[in-house]
Amino acid sequence: MFEVLGLTPEETEEKFGHLLRAFRYGVPPHGGIAMGLDRLAMLMAGKETLRDVTAFPKAQSGADPLTGAPAPVPEEQLRDLGITVIVRKDATKDGGA
Repeated sequence: MFEVLGLTPEETEEKFGHLLRAFRYGVPPHGGIAMGLDRLAMLMAGKETLRDVTAFPKAQSGADPLTGAPAPVPEEQLRDLGITVIVRKDATKDGGA
């Protein structure tokens, strides 16, 4: 499918390698539309956010060590999606308001 989409093996590995490695052990029997144990735990615990019950939280920096997210996005992809990134010069290290 990735070849049909025009992705090279390198691009496929870079963008979807974590998912493909996980699928070597089998795909979810629900086809990816299941409610999710974390969401059920959130509801049962009476919490308003998944972060309160997530079993595998992101690192304190907000980075995901499994997927490498967030990652840089090529300018061409941003342009194709009509997204413009504006960086404020006075923004603080934590994103600032």
